[in-house]
Amino acid sequence: MDKLNDWLSLTQTPDTLIAQIQRSPATPKVVAYLRQAVPDLSRFPSTTYSLYREFENTGQRESYQRVYFAKRSQLTRAVLEMILGDDQMRAVIHDLLWSICEETTWVLPAHEEQGPEYWDLKPSPGGALRSASQPWGAHTMLTRPPDSIDLFAAETGASLAETIYFLGDRLAPEVVQRVRQEVDRRIFQPYLAYGKNHWWYKGALNWNGVCNGSIGLAFMRLEKDANTLVQALNQVLEGFEAYIATGFEPDGGSIEGISYWNYGLMYFVTLAELLREKTGGKLDLLADNRLKKIALYPLVTALAPGTFINFGDATEQLALTPGIVQRLAEHTGVSDLLGLFVPLDWLEGAGVSAAKLPITLRTAAWWDGNIPPFPASAHQDAYLPDCAIAKFVAHTPTGKTIILAAKAGHNDGHHSHTDVGQFILHADGETLLCDPGRGLYSREYFRKERYQNFFCNSLSHNVPRIAGQLQKPGPEFGGRQQYHGEIIETQYAQASADEARSVIIDIHPAYDIPGLIQARRSLKFDPVDGRTTLLDEFTFSTAAQEVEEAFVTWLPVEVDGASARLQGQRSTLLMEVTEPSGCIFTSQDMREECRRNHREGNLTRLSVKLPEGTANDSVVRFGIQIMVQDA
Repeated sequence: MDKLNDWLSLTQTPDTLIAQIQRSPATPKVVAYLRQAVPDLSRFPSTTYSLYREFENTGQRESYQRVYFAKRSQLTRAVLEMILGDDQMRAVIHDLLWSICEETTWVLPAHEEQGPEYWDLKPSPGGALRSASQPWGAHTMLTRPPDSIDLFAAETGASLAETIYFLGDRLAPEVVQRVRQEVDRRIFQPYLAYGKNHWWYKGALNWNGVCNGSIGLAFMRLEKDANTLVQALNQVLEGFEAYIATGFEPDGGSIEGISYWNYGLMYFVTLAELLREKTGGKLDLLADNRLKKIALYPLVTALAPGTFINFGDATEQLALTPGIVQRLAEHTGVSDLLGLFVPLDWLEGAGVSAAKLPITLRTAAWWDGNIPPFPASAHQDAYLPDCAIAKFVAHTPTGKTIILAAKAGHNDGHHSHTDVGQFILHADGETLLCDPGRGLYSREYFRKERYQNFFCNSLSHNVPRIAGQLQKPGPEFGGRQQYHGEIIETQYAQASADEARSVIIDIHPAYDIPGLIQARRSLKFDPVDGRTTLLDEFTFSTAAQEVEEAFVTWLPVEVDGASARLQGQRSTLLMEVTEPSGCIFTSQDMREECRRNHREGNLTRLSVKLPEGTANDSVVRFGIQIMVQDA
């Protein structure tokens, strides 16, 4: 952007963030949250070699990441306390900054397989950075000069840069200089030299917003050379344009889901606001008309306070980042977003991450501290044609709110599951028929073994198995959308208040089964009582092949032949197979899969196989009535 240099040099707007933090009514809440989440600043965890190599040796990433993020969370609390006047934090901040600078790499072990030296290795390590036959030791993130930037290296650079920017004149000069040197060496130089070669630079996913945004923020805080700053920011803005254009669908939705919508926008909004401020409003990324549709997405996916539709790897329980989302709501006019807030500590493990210093500072500065009532607009029918998601809502005479959400989509994508035709049924804050969400993020989870994980493949979703086959995954996290579905008809909010809503999904292209001519799923939803009717129809070229229908839930289950009863705290779900006759529910306890994936609770898979004899026909129909009652 040619005018960026002039806008930055002519505008001398002072930074307002500290003043906003000091007078914000949200600041005491953020401080209280941090003191609870990070109670100890007397000892710092050590990011050891053995912990770093645990991922390569066992595939587990939690041990190293736990101490890595704990140290950064300590820095966040100490910096905010010092901003508010506690100078006793000076020594703590010195030691934390020095400790982080002493880390051999800021890139997580799960993300180290990238960067120019790695790309150029012949032959490629193929995931085995060190082996008995190839001396890869000289090419790992622990031994080569920094040339690669992942999500958390970028975030670390932004956190350190903001610490120096806001507190530098109160810190030891040699600590300040050490931080400047390390951010320049690990972030600035690699970004300018290789940044455009990274897969995430113009990627259609959250990495783009986080990495480009964090890096742009760090440059804004530390870079003293005007030409270098403009070069870096122009590079960031080029990546940002791809993020907004391709990281969200034309309908404003995110294929990655609500948790990645929340994460990806954090640093986009942060840098957008800083650029608007520093250019006197001449560059305002949030004025882009596309942002309004993007801002509406959480309202479409919201089920209840802190609970969202969670197709793919998205999380069902989530606390939206209040400062970021409030600023987005103010600029787009989507004020109902504010009604989706929950208290910072309301969802343990799903709240605002204390390790993200720039984001926590903006939660304190930009959030007004209020949690408005849950918005009525989140409990209305919605349809995202490009995301291929339909949402129907019933408000029953007894006061229940029942929600049915269904998807078509495709089985490609960085966070996809093989789940075309998946649906969720939710009532009064409880998800009755669920999407169980992500599996354990491990080495195998983001490699070719991904779809062997129970939580990633069709077995953990409310979709059929046909001829013994599950749906097929797309080519490695993003490809040709070869295995997909299509919403071929839907009737939702335009209908009269008591007219049935419906969606018909063609799920046939999600399977690779010779002889399967057609597979269609019809869901009919009564907006008065929430009764759902599912009808699946399969057509084969010759004799019908075996079909198994499946439904998954976290609730206790009782089965009785063709009937099943799911017992929630506030609602009971009754399921009755209507065709063909002779069907029997089978209940399978999936607690071992939950244990392997570090998931709390006990998931149950209900399945129904068509009775013998139906294979003589070329058409198979399966129907079931699903009804929500008071518990």
